[in-house]
Amino acid sequence: MAIASKLNHEGVRVYCICGDGELQEGQIWEAAMTSSHYKLDNLCLIVDNNNLQIDGNVNEVMSIYPLDEKFKSFGFEVITIDGHNMEKIIQAFEKAKTVKGKPTVIIAKTIKGKGVSFMENLASWHGKAPKEEEYNTAIKELSKK
Repeated sequence: MAIASKLNHEGVRVYCICGDGELQEGQIWEAAMTSSHYKLDNLCLIVDNNNLQIDGNVNEVMSIYPLDEKFKSFGFEVITIDGHNMEKIIQAFEKAKTVKGKPTVIIAKTIKGKGVSFMENLASWHGKAPKEEEYNTAIKELSKK
């Protein structure tokens, strides 16, 4: 989409969200290499970097670190933020719009299940929906924040 927008002079910005476990897959790095090669400054990748994936801890299953250095080596502008801070998120998107000649990645450091006592930082909640009672507890806990 970002390449097509560039070729057609449409001026469209493309945003893509990936989990850090997803970065263990080769096609992500092929896309990163392509994005840099074609200087896709209209592309902004956001990485949810909570260090958890469906099989457990990312750096134990297959480490992707140092993530910032890898993206820099692929020619990206790298912005690392607290992914729970809305002000920092907005600032990162504003900064990404100003980058010229290369794609941007926003590495959002997050905690899976943040604010929910029985979910926080647990890979077991990766692909599982809460039961009604768990949902109600989670909403109560999040409402106190």
